[in-house]
Amino acid sequence: MTDCIIKAFGGCACPTGECAEKPATIAPVVQADVKTILLTAIVLGMLFTWVAYVALPKADEHYRKVALDQQENVSWQK
Repeated sequence: MTDCIIKAFGGCACPTGECAEKPATIAPVVQADVKTILLTAIVLGMLFTWVAYVALPKADEHYRKVALDQQENVSWQK
């Protein structure tokens, strides 16, 4: 069975006439149109802008607060 699959994709694993001969086919090419590319770029740009201006400052504020709360709690002083 594996030999026939190899033969179907242009290999030479079995003699002529022994396996079902199928012409080798190329993979289908998917092309995105300009509208799809533009929409994807705009959506990703908005997402990255939101992350840069909203999520990262909130995370920075949170970690800064945690660090200030724990700055006196060092293990070697206990």
